[in-house]
Amino acid sequence: MKKILALYQSYMIRPIIYKCVTKISVALTVPLLWNRYISHRGLLVAFRDAGLFVGVCLLAMAWFSYLSLDNMKIHHLLEERKKKPVVRSYTDMADFVDEHITTDEELEPEERTACGLASSLISGLVFLLPAVVLTLLT
Repeated sequence: MKKILALYQSYMIRPIIYKCVTKISVALTVPLLWNRYISHRGLLVAFRDAGLFVGVCLLAMAWFSYLSLDNMKIHHLLEERKKKPVVRSYTDMADFVDEHITTDEELEPEERTACGLASSLISGLVFLLPAVVLTLLT
């Protein structure tokens, strides 16, 4: 296995941040639904319980991303599918015209997996650390 930190380059920061924001915003719905339908004792208790659940799930996703860096895949679930062509619309933009923005589609498959690993780790820790602190305080 290659060294993990050697995979990351400076142009991969933007895709990692985009994936983190997406994962965190989707995962924030779990504590709200947990408070609404399962636990009616308050939002902090719901965030403690659901945050622990979501944090463990995101860390499991990071583990599977780590395993896929060694070319280990779950059969039929993570195989490549035929991708539809991306429809792009280009418009004039005065700001940041000369700056090249790296999107997820432009990354190599190994870099894409490394971005998924980093974003899952960061998102998992965002949910797991406050849940552990709230568990210790109550």
